[in-house]
Amino acid sequence: MKNFKTLILLSLIFVNGVFSETAEPDFNNPKGETEIFVAVAANFKSPFEDIRVIFLKQNPKIKITMVFGASGQLTSQIRNGAPVNLFLSADMDFPLALFNEGFTQNKPKVYAIGKLILMSHKEKNKSSSVSEHLLSENTKFIAIANPRTAPYGRAAEETLKYYGIYEKVKDKLVFGESITQVNQFLSTGSADFGFTSLSTAKSKENHNLFWQNIDSKSYSPIHQGVVIIKPKETPATEKNLALHQFFDFFSSKDVKSILTKYGYDSYEE
Repeated sequence: MKNFKTLILLSLIFVNGVFSETAEPDFNNPKGETEIFVAVAANFKSPFEDIRVIFLKQNPKIKITMVFGASGQLTSQIRNGAPVNLFLSADMDFPLALFNEGFTQNKPKVYAIGKLILMSHKEKNKSSSVSEHLLSENTKFIAIANPRTAPYGRAAEETLKYYGIYEKVKDKLVFGESITQVNQFLSTGSADFGFTSLSTAKSKENHNLFWQNIDSKSYSPIHQGVVIIKPKETPATEKNLALHQFFDFFSSKDVKSILTKYGYDSYEE
């Protein structure tokens, strides 16, 4: 049954031509007895992996299978029947839409507040402003995530308009489907600059030589929301308990420590 559900999930991913940036249907946890499928916004990949490791150390009987992608694409997958149990979006709009459409068990809850940065693969003058960097004739390509499906792309677009340079640089824009693709443009030098998450700069995989904080006044707050997805069938008691246990774990001190490590702010209600 587990393999069958995994096959369905992966089929949906590829049939719809979306995220599948990281699918781990065979996470190596030989003690796992209860499996949870989690869809995670691309910007949250590194912290989520840390969170998963700590949670599984405390709960070795639970197995977590995860996929990463742009929040809008993950939302489409859930609407199309992907067997996701938990959805961590990069904003509140997509999980709220799923809640209003009856796909979730709960209203979205903020689990982190993200931050936007400007990044380059090469060394850049740290005293130059965002506008000076992007308007320079030496800047040919600027990568941003698709604003329609990726909240960090939407924030990047807002920033360009806030500084009044969107029209001047729009022909330089290259769009990734998610933060992950923007990061690929940066790491390969395909883009001179890119707007990405602060967590990218904080991750151990980051080898880019320049990054600069974006003034948070220039874009709407990036409140990242988590929801539990309604199952099509009544889940086993063990699975339901494991799912809520993992959901509650996002309010723990362990998770807050990881959020700080990757440059996110915690949300206090």
